[in-house]
Amino acid sequence: MAQTLSDVYESNVLNTQSHGRWEAELRLGYQHNGTRTVLRDCLHRGPLAVQRALYPEGGVCHSHLLHPPGGVVGGDSLNVFVDAKDGAEALITTPGATRFYRSDGRVATLNQSLKVGEDSRLEWLPLENIAFPNAHLVTRTDIQIFSRARFAGWEIWTLGQPVSNQAFDKGVIDGMTTISIDDKLVLCERLRVNPATLQHSAAALRGYPVVGSMFVYGDAEILSELLKSWWAEKDKPKALELGITYIDGLLAVRALASNTETLFHILTECWLRIRKHWTGTTPDVPRIWRT
Repeated sequence: MAQTLSDVYESNVLNTQSHGRWEAELRLGYQHNGTRTVLRDCLHRGPLAVQRALYPEGGVCHSHLLHPPGGVVGGDSLNVFVDAKDGAEALITTPGATRFYRSDGRVATLNQSLKVGEDSRLEWLPLENIAFPNAHLVTRTDIQIFSRARFAGWEIWTLGQPVSNQAFDKGVIDGMTTISIDDKLVLCERLRVNPATLQHSAAALRGYPVVGSMFVYGDAEILSELLKSWWAEKDKPKALELGITYIDGLLAVRALASNTETLFHILTECWLRIRKHWTGTTPDVPRIWRT
């Protein structure tokens, strides 16, 4: 059987790391300088970095997180810390999907800590994570928000390789997201994925290979009604299920889909409406998403 490009790329990453692992850390600190938001602090260790600060929409600082190896294997450890200080406005995304390759028995870890200061706005909008069959990983995302801040962030998982009909029939994802407002824990959500969760049941993923969650703070109750009205009137995409919930000051948008493109497009539409509500204008989507 001929190898796909993904098979070749995965093999190259595994060969490169056959006797070791990547340990990487990235610390980003954003601050408003009176004119615009600047990336004041940028410290990295190992293969994690950002490109130069970009300003496609005035004073908002856009950053693209880069992971040069291109894939994560068992034993790798990635740690990202983001601090949007008082008054900062930052948008963080990635230039491509993050791939978690099959494990040799070791567990990969991804830790993300996001802090949003008073009167700041942080938009955390990475492209999807792809968990290849037999990937083993633990992810932890801790989000700390001050009460007068605004936050919108999502996480998208593609399980297996749906395009080539490779199901996530082996492997484990142990994910947790926590959100605190003024140091008070308001949400603790688990995403535990193994082959059993892909079964067709209401308590699992109903057979869908793509799952996404978006959490929003800042006028969340109003935004919940706005998105529910939009969704009620919208022509629904096929093979996609969407839930919109307001709980404890947060807006939660959760979706299941048969393909990544459909789910990403829907969450992007939600984000565009959220930003318009916040600022009165609809932003252009980051150019990197169209390349």
